[in-house]
Amino acid sequence: MIILLVKITKFTFILVLGVIIFNSCSNDLETVNAIVDLSEKPMIYAKDVEILRTDSGKIVLKGFAKESSYFLSEKDTFLEFKKGFEIKTYKDYPIVESSIKAEYGKHWESKRIWEAKKNVVTQNIKGEMLNTEQLYWDENKHIIYSNSFCRITTEDGIIYGNSFEADETFNKWSLKKGKGTINVKDE
Repeated sequence: MIILLVKITKFTFILVLGVIIFNSCSNDLETVNAIVDLSEKPMIYAKDVEILRTDSGKIVLKGFAKESSYFLSEKDTFLEFKKGFEIKTYKDYPIVESSIKAEYGKHWESKRIWEAKKNVVTQNIKGEMLNTEQLYWDENKHIIYSNSFCRITTEDGIIYGNSFEADETFNKWSLKKGKGTINVKDE
């Protein structure tokens, strides 16, 4: 019988303590919102992510990332890859048409724009390679571009420039304010 009284006493103590704590708290809505501000916290966090995009049942894009965070924002919802990412596009899977790697990435959902930063390396099906520190991919316009220093390596030589634009497969490209050495074959 004594054990039953002890359990009731513990329950009563917890109940009274809860009522006291609940009644002693009075925060206005601004204070609560400041404490629980979710705009800088991801809604979804994932590790070892694989992104797959298909068209008519055929794989056209594969993406890989060590981790990704999905943020809901009033301005624009975005996906962030703080530890980098790699994307490969395919014209006829498994033949890689183009690829991109970077140490940081961000994708704005409604704008459909990707940003790649830090040691960005892009390669096309011809083996041409672009190196830069910042690159954008506009999915709506089907272009990639950069306003940062760029280096393009081709089988004919290396070209440098201060800005760059290409189709999204990096097959047709142009450098602005370019300089470098190109080996021209004499036939």
